[in-house]
Amino acid sequence: MIMRHPGKLGFAIVLASVLTSLAPSARGDLALSLAVDVAARPGGLNLYQYTLSNLSDSTLPVVQFDLAVAAAADLQDVAGPVGWSFDYTPGDVFVSFYSDGPDSDLAPGASGQFSFLSRLGPVLMDYFVVGSDPPIQIVDQGRIGSPGAAAVPEPAGLVLAALGLTALGFVRRLG
Repeated sequence: MIMRHPGKLGFAIVLASVLTSLAPSARGDLALSLAVDVAARPGGLNLYQYTLSNLSDSTLPVVQFDLAVAAAADLQDVAGPVGWSFDYTPGDVFVSFYSDGPDSDLAPGASGQFSFLSRLGPVLMDYFVVGSDPPIQIVDQGRIGSPGAAAVPEPAGLVLAALGLTALGFVRRLG
């Protein structure tokens, strides 16, 4: 069974499917390159553009790309390569792109573009890429910039910063 779409259950199902479906005598290799470009857009939005390359050293086509995002990412204008669909609903903690069939898989030597808009800036988050040619399934994983929650200073830190600035103001007046 090829796991092309994890639905709402996410990364755990993909990983479990891969681990249970590997054939002990079969061998496949997945060599990838994944890059992201983040550009500010009007209205406080960030355009995220991912280039996923299935290098010519691979022996498997890429059939799925899952990317963790913050629950508040509120992705807009989600797009993938021709022949790929995606699964994302605002509030989800991942977006899953998947090939609609063998004709649209990313073959060795091919690349695909994935993009979306978000108000959140990039932080390092997990990604999973699935290569599959039954009975072989291999998962490549790592971390890449993805819409994440920005660090918010704790109230105690803000109070200390305000006191420091106030003290600095008094020292300048005295000097």
